[in-house]
Amino acid sequence: MGLLFLPILFLLMYFMIMRPQQKLRKEQAQMLSRVDVGDDVLTDSGIYGTISDLDGGTVFLMISDGVEIKISKSNIAKLISYEPYDDVADEA
Repeated sequence: MGLLFLPILFLLMYFMIMRPQQKLRKEQAQMLSRVDVGDDVLTDSGIYGTISDLDGGTVFLMISDGVEIKISKSNIAKLISYEPYDDVADEA
């Protein structure tokens, strides 16, 4: 019984912890490879902005008119996509 406990524990840990983390890292790497100039992004520190220039692993992020910050590409948390929505007032 004791010999089966460790392999079962390892398998459980792999499927509950390690595998989901690997999937998240893969999705993040794919997202970072798709970023381009003009994309709206959210940084991991909560700053919204538009990418104005890319230089290898460095991103120049415009956060306001005339205000640009330089961040590491790996600090981008997600791409923001603005989808048009139907206004409920137009239907009434």
